[in-house]
Amino acid sequence: MPIRLVAIDLDGTLVNDSLVIHPRDVAAVKAATAAGVHVIIATGRMFRSSVPYAKTLGLTGPMINYQGAVVREIDSGDVLYKCELTVEMQRRVLAFTEPRDWHVKAYINEQVDTERARPEADLYARISGVPYETVGQLSSWVSHDSTKMVLVDLDQDGVPERMAELSASMGSIARVTRSLAWFVEVINPQVSKARALAMVANRFGVSQADVCAIGDNKNDEEMIAWAGLGVAMGDAPPEVRAIAGHVTGTVNEAGVADALERFVFGRQATRA
Repeated sequence: MPIRLVAIDLDGTLVNDSLVIHPRDVAAVKAATAAGVHVIIATGRMFRSSVPYAKTLGLTGPMINYQGAVVREIDSGDVLYKCELTVEMQRRVLAFTEPRDWHVKAYINEQVDTERARPEADLYARISGVPYETVGQLSSWVSHDSTKMVLVDLDQDGVPERMAELSASMGSIARVTRSLAWFVEVINPQVSKARALAMVANRFGVSQADVCAIGDNKNDEEMIAWAGLGVAMGDAPPEVRAIAGHVTGTVNEAGVADALERFVFGRQATRA
């Protein structure tokens, strides 16, 4: 079956450590859209942090943000879907993280809020391109639903253990996943990129079999498994590569372009 819809993660998939997109990836995405394929971004990033990359790729239409918690139109900003963490969910997260002095951020109406300035907050601001606001103790401040919460740990090696601890504490209250090496993300348990992608596919009238999803990390697992063709980046964790129908090159090798050239245009990749 022909690929009619492609969902692509940003960080580690399209966006490299220098926060830029490989020119081959840009050209391949533009060629795919010109050929009539729906191409969408499916990322954990905020909407405002993703729009510049969408513009670079020449994309319009819907975009999946916050690990699937929000689907929003790029040009108009109209919200098509939203599923957030309730105040009680956030307080459960903070009851576990605050005594351990873990750095946590909450996201409300496209604003990043955190307790105080610290290196973890500065790292996130640099990668996202979005400044943060300091609001004091989050557990005392939280009074509105939050699109997601993010724990940042500068010790990458310690992230899996923190993920496991937080997941065990949350149980079914909230879903815990990983985006970048330093980021542990907490979302409403009903949220996933797969669920949001299914909504977008239905909006476009595209069957599951005709959808391709490309990603590189734990937060992409469900999307890769759900799509008719799931593609993992070459440096994705083993468990993510294991569920993919195809493993492509790394972000620095323009692995997205390789996948699009093979599965959309039916030709072998020609790496520069």
